[in-house]
Amino acid sequence: MAGSFGYNRNEIAEDYSSSEELVQILVNKVARGGNLLLNIGPTADGRIPEIMQQRLLDIGNWLKVNGEAIYGTRKWDGAPAVTPETTQYFTRKRKDLYLIITRWQDKPIEVKGISKTGCVTMLGYEGKIKCNISGGRLLITPPTITPATSPCNYAWVFKISNCL
Repeated sequence: MAGSFGYNRNEIAEDYSSSEELVQILVNKVARGGNLLLNIGPTADGRIPEIMQQRLLDIGNWLKVNGEAIYGTRKWDGAPAVTPETTQYFTRKRKDLYLIITRWQDKPIEVKGISKTGCVTMLGYEGKIKCNISGGRLLITPPTITPATSPCNYAWVFKISNCL
């Protein structure tokens, strides 16, 4: 979570990755076919420092909403290459594709290589999601969300059903 492998009493809060950064690391690893081993270093007396506890709780809360896009998934072979600027990640499970965006955008999101779909939903969001398929690409129009309707604070997941 910070720079060292175990507990380091000299590390300060700024040395730790934020909860958002840790979720983004998780998404990046899983979307590329890997898994995340997150080291938690207890203090000499066996306690888990509060900052680590809070990060774990935040990751757990994100997974409560979006875990379907992580657990039991595989990488999608049709996904574009991951670069340092990547904000769209993909995982797949059976016939469903999950698009995970790490930066919210109000303009339509294009997914190439999709020619059919059952429906598009956003995990944890109750409203309808508008989408269009044309010429082997899917356009998803993100909903207008507010703090009251946003299912999470970062890394939002769109489920594209029955498209694979």
